[in-house]
Amino acid sequence: LVRRASEGEVIEPEAYPFEGQWLTSHAFLVTHPRIEERKAVIIVTIDNKLVVEELKALDSSLGRSVMQQTHISSTGVKKVVDVADAGSAAASAFTRFHSIPNTPWKISFTPSDKLLGILELDRLPVMAILGLLILASLASFTIVLVLLPRALSQQVNKLISAASKKTSLQLNIPELVPVAKQLRRATLRQSSSPVPFEVDVEAPPEEEPPPPVTTELSNPMFHSTSILDEEEEVLDLDLDLAELDSPKSEEDHDELPRHIFRAYDIRGIAETELLDETVARIGGAIASIAHEAGEQALIVACDGRNSSPRIKEALVRALMQAGRDVIDIGLVPTPLLYFATHHLECRSGVMITGSHNPADYNGLKIVMDRQTIGAGGINKIRDRAIKGDFVTGEGRLVKEDIAPAYIDEVVGDIAIAVPLKIVIDAGNGATSVIAPELFDELACEVIPLYCEFDGRFPNRSPDTSNEDNLKGLIAKVLEEKADFGVAFDGDGDRLAVVTSSGRLIRSDTLLMLFAQDVVSRNPGADVVFDVKCSRLLTQLITRYGGRPVLWKTGHAFMKEKMRETGALLGGEFSGHMFFGERWFGFDDGMYAAGRLAEILSSHGVSLDESLAEFPTTQNTPEIIIPVPENEKFGIIKRIADNADFSSGKVNTIDGIRVDYRGGWGLLRASNTSAALTARFEASGKDELDNIMQEFRAQIGLVEADLELPF
Repeated sequence: LVRRASEGEVIEPEAYPFEGQWLTSHAFLVTHPRIEERKAVIIVTIDNKLVVEELKALDSSLGRSVMQQTHISSTGVKKVVDVADAGSAAASAFTRFHSIPNTPWKISFTPSDKLLGILELDRLPVMAILGLLILASLASFTIVLVLLPRALSQQVNKLISAASKKTSLQLNIPELVPVAKQLRRATLRQSSSPVPFEVDVEAPPEEEPPPPVTTELSNPMFHSTSILDEEEEVLDLDLDLAELDSPKSEEDHDELPRHIFRAYDIRGIAETELLDETVARIGGAIASIAHEAGEQALIVACDGRNSSPRIKEALVRALMQAGRDVIDIGLVPTPLLYFATHHLECRSGVMITGSHNPADYNGLKIVMDRQTIGAGGINKIRDRAIKGDFVTGEGRLVKEDIAPAYIDEVVGDIAIAVPLKIVIDAGNGATSVIAPELFDELACEVIPLYCEFDGRFPNRSPDTSNEDNLKGLIAKVLEEKADFGVAFDGDGDRLAVVTSSGRLIRSDTLLMLFAQDVVSRNPGADVVFDVKCSRLLTQLITRYGGRPVLWKTGHAFMKEKMRETGALLGGEFSGHMFFGERWFGFDDGMYAAGRLAEILSSHGVSLDESLAEFPTTQNTPEIIIPVPENEKFGIIKRIADNADFSSGKVNTIDGIRVDYRGGWGLLRASNTSAALTARFEASGKDELDNIMQEFRAQIGLVEADLELPF
């Protein structure tokens, strides 16, 4: 109904069964009284018990009154169903019908034996009585279906007109009061959003005096116009993924240790490996590469770690000294930086974050032309930083508050049919403020847990993929009897979910629910998932009518594969979820939690009940095997070259995944830490033990000194 109304179709009310009762919904397209291009759809739903009450007003002892709805089935057969009735009567040739204008309905009336006895079967009185009764029915429905929409339209226009004012507002329909409050809050918030402003930053002296600084920002990137509909330009920047272990001609530098330049980001211990000089060199390299790609401006953001302000200051200074303009969006989760590259007239940026790593770590995630750069781009940055071949100039700094626009975008996309009670565990990370605010705007009851910024992460580690870190969330969900709980990692691009019963849902299982939802609307859609995910995903996605795509672990690799395939959904076992349907395709823990709330509220069942229909297996969590950073890829290569996994089907797309008839095992090098990771799944416990034993034996033959915790 909402879709058809939004497309301008004239909508008739429709009745339908839902959870053992009949409901009637009607959708209306409304237009802002002053801004003609701003439109919205309001959907009104009533319980058909109201219709039954109107029918009962006709004196049920006189006969049976029925509201019937006519529809065409999927096979083209015309069907008639009774959607409301009152009274009783035997089947009779005296039944009469009357259609209700502008609806798929008609009213039928069959006189009772009592009425026929009174009238002594005189056809003329019967016809007269039937006519009067049908007219009475139509009068009742006129009140419900004609006057109500008219009154509703008047009240909607009234609340829209008053949305931008702070004066009192009186409404005659109590159910519209929450809508009016929400609309006024959103409108006033938008109208009071701060305007970007310039901040004076001392720039290095130039041989030539710089041009006079004006208060005008001449670069079009500083305009507030959305570029969501702008056609993408392909930048001449090679972002291909290089081999992770490929040797480089440049020797290692103390200021630029090779190990901090990882598969798709830069990450290290903040106070020893990300010193100001190191960050300045990296910033100069990023700015120079951006300059060559035609990017004049870069968005910069940071998480709440104690080292982030220092690193951001060093980075911003380096970018500006290289002539780049900087848009500082402040302390926000990583998904807001991604969102900003779509919302602002700037397609590139740098996020300062240690992500899910401990508090003493920090790093940089880099976006060029709306793409998270991978190993090829990261290596180019390191090479450029070592050479010191930087462009120079004098950039400018502006500040932008992106949070209101992000919240508006999510609230405009996600519809929560029934408010839910949700525990939000921000872990003192970057989502601490915005996540509770977002779900409050989505009309959910929010129970905050660890939702205060603290860069020390005193309550739990920011790594939500470690199930031990979610004990506090599980306890809070049970204590509050919440519908579900959600935890975000340090920068908000991952999530972990707990059901109302306290059951921790692994991310590949959560992806099954998302796949069921997305593919049901988009038959044939691709769904991408990483090598750590359950083999059940392949079966379920195929059953739903989608195409499963197995790919490398890593958010940059996943987004690259989604762009390549046009996939509408992607997910990693670590908790990164990517929605290409209705969203921008980047990993966003808060948006994914919103989509989960939408599914549960629309289905009217608990998360435990929703997941009960999926098959289960015996499986392990992700198993961490610490190894030296500079040895992890070499270990995997030696095992892949020398171990004998011929009893299964070997896949080396990312590490070593071996699929057997009854399950699979995986061993790979972590992209983000000094460790190997392993995971196993099987149809039964004996099969699981056999697969783990096979891996232990083969790994031991090649790496006898490697301690395996499984």
